[in-house]
Amino acid sequence: MKSLVRSAIATVCVAALCLAALCLTAASRAGAQQPAGAIPPLRGHVQSPEGRPLADAEVKVAGVRGSARSDVQGLFSLPNVPKGIQTISVRRIGYLPAVAIIDVSPANDSLIVILVPMHTVLDTVKVVAEMNVLAGIVVDENNHPIPGASVDLIGNRRGSATTGNDGWFTFTSVRNGPTILHVVKTGYVGTMQSVQLTDWRGIIVRLSLIDTTLSRAKQEILSGTGNSATFIWHETQTRLAQRRMNAVVVTREELAPLSDLTLGEAIRRAPSASSLSSDLQVINNTVCILLNGNRAVGQQSLDVYDTDDVEFVELYPPGAEPSGSVEAYLRFATCPTTSTRANGQTGIYYAVIWFKN
Repeated sequence: MKSLVRSAIATVCVAALCLAALCLTAASRAGAQQPAGAIPPLRGHVQSPEGRPLADAEVKVAGVRGSARSDVQGLFSLPNVPKGIQTISVRRIGYLPAVAIIDVSPANDSLIVILVPMHTVLDTVKVVAEMNVLAGIVVDENNHPIPGASVDLIGNRRGSATTGNDGWFTFTSVRNGPTILHVVKTGYVGTMQSVQLTDWRGIIVRLSLIDTTLSRAKQEILSGTGNSATFIWHETQTRLAQRRMNAVVVTREELAPLSDLTLGEAIRRAPSASSLSSDLQVINNTVCILLNGNRAVGQQSLDVYDTDDVEFVELYPPGAEPSGSVEAYLRFATCPTTSTRANGQTGIYYAVIWFKN
């Protein structure tokens, strides 16, 4: 499944969606020569969904002192950001916050940050500890709002919404943790977006039109609105809602800065999967794999998959998947049992890999 990380200039935009409303470009700008050992500043541009520059947006990096503000052209420059994986947050009055986890390289790279305007419906929403708002706009390839799109949410809570004439959707009281949006509308390619939610978040979801010259069956598969796709999605909702504490969901947001690693290595580096890292190392990242919720692969190394192709991964150590839906698909795969140090149980270690659009 392909979704938000590359455009013509290699933007970290999941082909159909803007990951946490942040598009990270790999397009480097020339800039002055830095003295040996100096850390080049992190530069970028803050704009509205329509491409209008946004001034006075605050840009911060977790664990780094200081912040930067965008100027009238939407440009910002933040010094002393160490290279490596960093969490960037951008805020501005009247807009929802944007967050992304990125790999800051020694090059003078550019960030393009898209902020989603605050909707009037959020004016009455109270701030509650560990409870967030996840809201945004569904648009087409020309940034026109798409009304009537179905938006489902799963994570530490479930919810459904339908976009209004302005393309807007809102979920309140969303708890911290891995959160997945599933967005479909007849005539458009359905898509998913996964984020690691820790605060209020604004998201732009971009849907592309389906090629009407394709067969009706192919169009139905791409749209995600057919009976089979709907069943798989509902099955996934149930599975994630019932997952046990030692199950882990690794989102695209965590995988994006680790795209140069194999999927198994990237998962072991992801903060949310730290509790599973030692067990995965012992079994050489080899687990019983199900693709896109219904395609049985069987015992295989996670390292054969390209991290850049993956939207999110569900990981179920033995005993962590009580719904039985993964086991049902893989019952003929003859996957061997394994023992885990994390909970001391013996059984089959499952993984469900979801590809980007």
